[in-house]
Amino acid sequence: MIKKQAIVSVGIAGVMLAIALFRPAEYTAQTTFFVPLTLLEKQIQQNGIGFGSPTEVDAHIELMQSDKLRTEVLGAFGEGLDVDISKTRNGAVRVAVKGEDPVAVAQAANGAVALADSIKQSMLRQNVGMSFEVMQARTERLVEEESTLRKGLDSLRIEAQQDSLAFAALIFRKERQYGSVVVSLTQSERKLQDLQEYLEAPAPASYIISEAQEPTAPSGLPAVGVAALAGLIAFGVQRALSASKNA
Repeated sequence: MIKKQAIVSVGIAGVMLAIALFRPAEYTAQTTFFVPLTLLEKQIQQNGIGFGSPTEVDAHIELMQSDKLRTEVLGAFGEGLDVDISKTRNGAVRVAVKGEDPVAVAQAANGAVALADSIKQSMLRQNVGMSFEVMQARTERLVEEESTLRKGLDSLRIEAQQDSLAFAALIFRKERQYGSVVVSLTQSERKLQDLQEYLEAPAPASYIISEAQEPTAPSGLPAVGVAALAGLIAFGVQRALSASKNA
């Protein structure tokens, strides 16, 4: 009976060995990086020191797991690739790519990081662009309001030359109103200038800790190991069935 079990196990192992030998080899490459601060303003305030918050890290991972990024990665480096995005225990992000081409998996792992940065920058510029348009419209409105009040004050001051007491209170109110508009206009113009700089500046790029390298050996168990493991499992199953029949 044991001899028969051994023959069955060897046969199963042989089949598994044949399958393992003829299956395409798979390679894995991975890159690890820290997510930067999302806003350039924070980056400048902290003198370029510091990484993204846990919320920013989670948002970056969601971006990298999006269909848009996966489609771009597969389209650029190969449809047969398997891309896995995960967070390390130290708060970094790991990109692992598995496929049959060792060059493609390394390029895809590194390329995914660059693509995510590019998509993120496009999103940020879109948001900043919307804020810029709103602030630009507000600034233009304040410019018109300042011009109207200034012309009105000039007219009142000319009329007040004949009767200053009659126009004193009105001029005082108009000057306060004009001063408030000038302050708002100055603040709006400064904000508009900041937004213009953020619109033109590149978004902070990811900090690469470990860049993906072209793998020199396939990942996973070698073919002989797969066959041996299958044989052992089959032998163990046969022994267990035999023991149950004899019990």
